[in-house]
Amino acid sequence: MDLIRRALALAVCCTACGRAKDAVRDTSAVRPPAQAGIPAAASACPRTGHWSDCQFRLRLEQSGLAPHTARDKVGELPALGVNASTLILGNAGLAYYFFSDTLSRHRAAAALDTVRFIPQSKPLTMHGETTVIQNDNLLVLLFSHNEHQRERVSDAVTAGAPQP
Repeated sequence: MDLIRRALALAVCCTACGRAKDAVRDTSAVRPPAQAGIPAAASACPRTGHWSDCQFRLRLEQSGLAPHTARDKVGELPALGVNASTLILGNAGLAYYFFSDTLSRHRAAAALDTVRFIPQSKPLTMHGETTVIQNDNLLVLLFSHNEHQRERVSDAVTAGAPQP
């Protein structure tokens, strides 16, 4: 009788273990919808190692910042030799410029008024400065007084453009 119980318990364990392995196999074979869309997004927005409009917007979305197109003026935009695009992130405005290369971006950033436009590394004061965030060929002006938002946008941009 004891031998029959052991054999039955062993059979139950083996059956349960076999089902668990099948369940694991089944779930690993199914690709989540978010991952399934990655190749399509990558082909629509090529990774060149430099920032482009679609790569920048995608990075903001992936960072959980939920950008949407600005309908109104986001702030006073300086003339930097290239056209600015604008977005809204929550209650803050954001303007961004794409340059042909890093040197052009650096020259344009050097022309900015350092009292009105401060780097993300400097703390904000009550004077309402605009944050300047730079990386590769991208220059971002963030019109926000929220330190957490400044940090999140800065992290998204300074992580670098998606590499090929």
